[in-house]
Amino acid sequence: YLFATYIALSATLDIGLQQEKKKEIYVKIQPPFEDLFDTAEEYILLLLLEPWTKMVKSDQVAYRKVELVEETRQLNSTYFRKLQALHKETVSKKAEDTTCEIGSGISPLPHVSKQTEYWNNVPAEYRHFNFNDLLNNKLEFEHFHQFLEAHSSSMDLMCWTDIEQFRRITYRDRKRREAKSMYIKNKYLNKKYFFGPNSPASLYQQDQIMHLSGGWGKILHEQLDAAVLIEIQKHVLNRLENVWLPLFLASEQFAARQKIKPVESKWISSSCEIIAFRKALLNPITARQFQRFVALKGDLLENGVLFWQEVQKYKDLCHSHCSESLIHKKIMTIINCFINSSIPPALQIDIPLEQAQKIVEHRKELGPYVFREAQMTIFGVLFKFWPQFCEFRKNLTDKKILSVLERRQEYSKQKKKLVVTEDKKFAK
Repeated sequence: YLFATYIALSATLDIGLQQEKKKEIYVKIQPPFEDLFDTAEEYILLLLLEPWTKMVKSDQVAYRKVELVEETRQLNSTYFRKLQALHKETVSKKAEDTTCEIGSGISPLPHVSKQTEYWNNVPAEYRHFNFNDLLNNKLEFEHFHQFLEAHSSSMDLMCWTDIEQFRRITYRDRKRREAKSMYIKNKYLNKKYFFGPNSPASLYQQDQIMHLSGGWGKILHEQLDAAVLIEIQKHVLNRLENVWLPLFLASEQFAARQKIKPVESKWISSSCEIIAFRKALLNPITARQFQRFVALKGDLLENGVLFWQEVQKYKDLCHSHCSESLIHKKIMTIINCFINSSIPPALQIDIPLEQAQKIVEHRKELGPYVFREAQMTIFGVLFKFWPQFCEFRKNLTDKKILSVLERRQEYSKQKKKLVVTEDKKFAK
């Protein structure tokens, strides 16, 4: 579809790619790999760069122009009365924020230490988490919500959220505040939740809330004051933070999610840089230099470059439509060399063990995409060293690059030998 729409000779939305490049894509279209449209993408990016630069410059010019508007205001009796009304609302807002000082008789909840039976089960590395951290992490907050639902306890979070929404409604919007207050009262202040056996508050705390709100009759027939709702929210938050949060942090699912590293978050780059790196790995001279460079960074990285190149050759073999037996032979050669080697270690490249097992066990079902995941993993690992390599070779010629890297490699070997010798001396 992409080829027919944007690249083919009779394409309805032809992007204007050169005929030679079109043929290259067509030849590799079956089976299609992730780098199929690299040449088209690079062409488009270069084409769009000029208009994009012009647009950015015009935007910058426009944003620098700030229009100054003069406005004369006069204080008269009508505005003054509005000002007085606003002043009254501000006073009432201050009263809500300091509910402990208005004679309600309810003191703030005492600080509950994290050294409770629930928090003792939380691994030490996760004990710094608090409820605010969850609020700032939308993904984990959603997981927390699902965790509460699985334990039939989502009512606590719903109650806290509804009261928080009430508190954020402006004082001027009285109708909305009153409607929200009535909704909260009807949904939560009953014997099924707050005044029931599964309440987040103790019996004594429930009595205090009842006293503050003016008794059961008032709760049934009138809306609740903001001060009452704030006290209820404190009790709900207390249980969320000191019962459900530690249980959530101690769960296996939470621990598993923390171990998963963000997908290449440190090396997310533009399409141009990724395409440039692919081209570099396909260039024999640059690839050899890069291979020597990464060899100094880790034992398996050098093999990673060779593996990526061999997989590219395997792709070319697939596109040549040669015999199945030849393709199978190439697959087995790559597996025996890099993934299930007879020379220890069996796994000669930096990919997860599960990924290697999948290739060995399911190579027939995966078809032409047998090495796809492994190649992408290796590409991600190697790409992290690409900016360092570019910086290293910036002021060196091709000949000097290899000689400098060979000297560094020799120095590294000597250093390792020295360490081994020192270890032997120490052992003796």
